[in-house]
Formats: sequence, structure tokens, C-alpha cells
Amino acid sequence: MFNIKLKEYKERQSEIELDLSQHATADKSFYLNAEMLLNLVKRAATVFESSEPATKKILNFLLQNCKLDGKKLSFELKTPFNKVLQATTSSNLLPLLDAFRTLDWERMRTEMSGLSFLE
Repeated sequence: MFNIKLKEYKERQSEIELDLSQHATADKSFYLNAEMLLNLVKRAATVFESSEPATKKILNFLLQNCKLDGKKLSFELKTPFNKVLQATTSSNLLPLLDAFRTLDWERMRTEMSGLSFLE
């Protein structure tokens, strides 16, 4: 009886360790992508003024309500990128789980297919 329970607990422990490892990897990937996105957005005005049409298309995909006041660019990020920005201010990403779960992924897939130059 003891050996059976011990085996069950060891298997469960292995599953949990695997899940933890996968979450840590996904978390690193998320923060790397978020950092890249935020760096691009921070340089949006400069990039837009001196960029190719493909880069302008990416900025158009990410940003909305862009306004240039002198040298100051103000903008809003489109969904779901605004959620990524919000997530960088929080160490706990669980509140975003429902936002990403209920996101219209089919619409996102359709919009992303228009960016064939990224392939």
C-alpha cells in the first residue's frame, strides 16, 4: 500500500515539475516578446518616419490613435498588445488569463495572415 501511494506521489511530483518547467519557459518567452514589442513601440515615431512599407504595416497592426505633437508621439496599443503592456507592470499574469482565453483568435489569425512578409 505504501509503495503504491509513494509511486503515485512521485508521478504527480514529476508532472508538477514538468508543468513548472514549461511555465517558466513560456514566461521567459513572453517577457522577451514583450520587451521586443515595447522597444519597437518606444521607437515608433522614428521607425515610422524612416521605415519601409513593411515596417509601417507592423506599426499599423500594433498601434491605434497615433498622434504626433511636435516630437512627442502618443498612441494606444491595439488588443491584445495592450494586455502585454499591462502585464509588464504586474508580476502576476493570472488576471490576463481570461483576456487571452476569450480573445477572438480567429480574427487575430486572419489579421496576421495579411502580414505574409514576416514569414
